[in-house]
Amino acid sequence: MGRNLPGTLHRAAVLRLALVALALLGFGAAARADDVKVQPKVGSGFVVTNNTGAAQRFKVLESGEVFLGGLSPVPPVEDQPLCYNATTGQLGGCPGAPGALAGLVDNGDGTVTDNQTGLIWEKKTGTVGPLVDCSTTTCSNPDDVNNVYKWSASGTAPDGGLFTDFLERVNGKLCATSTCPGLSGHSDWRVPTLSELQTIVDLSATGCGTGSPCIMPVFGPTVPNGYWSSATRAGNPNSAWDVFFFDGDSLNFDKADGLYVRAVRGGL
Repeated sequence: MGRNLPGTLHRAAVLRLALVALALLGFGAAARADDVKVQPKVGSGFVVTNNTGAAQRFKVLESGEVFLGGLSPVPPVEDQPLCYNATTGQLGGCPGAPGALAGLVDNGDGTVTDNQTGLIWEKKTGTVGPLVDCSTTTCSNPDDVNNVYKWSASGTAPDGGLFTDFLERVNGKLCATSTCPGLSGHSDWRVPTLSELQTIVDLSATGCGTGSPCIMPVFGPTVPNGYWSSATRAGNPNSAWDVFFFDGDSLNFDKADGLYVRAVRGGL
């Protein structure tokens, strides 16, 4: 699987990205071309081909989102340059262009700041081991890397432990004392959006795709598995999107499933 680009980026803009800034299969080579507008039917797609015959297919999913095979490492914005790396087989930021994972700062207080996006992330603690189902046991430390939470308890609403337990604890609202600070002294932590979560995927991380998580070590221990986003799947209110840190794919799971989570603040 590849990466799912949120539907806020129009299909025409996606193709414009490909034609304006991507000399397909020529890493770093980019040439201006006329913008072309296409509106393929859901389930179909379009193919960009260069003058050597090499091609990249863009498929429109049933949700209306555009599937970019091998997009790495962050979702693009309109008119951002994209290049194809023939060595890795991945689409991603061009050398020297915005888009590469950079500017990550360990704040020393259990958080990591991404100066590129302006987001501040929770840094997980502990050692990766057997999962801990926080719907059946009390997980007093929300930062523990092995905790898993349900998105919803009722089926569709954000009323599972992800919101009623994890976020409450990381925001300092389920403490032994009447007043206590949330993580790094803040109480505005939230579940990341899908596009935000995709920005911390690092497909160049050592062992990515072979057992180690596709993320930079500065974020602390990470299970190479699914981490919840706040995004409900279009057309299926019982399902929500996650990012699978084994290989960076964006998947969706039933909201009653237990998945991992990493809190974020800022942005929006």
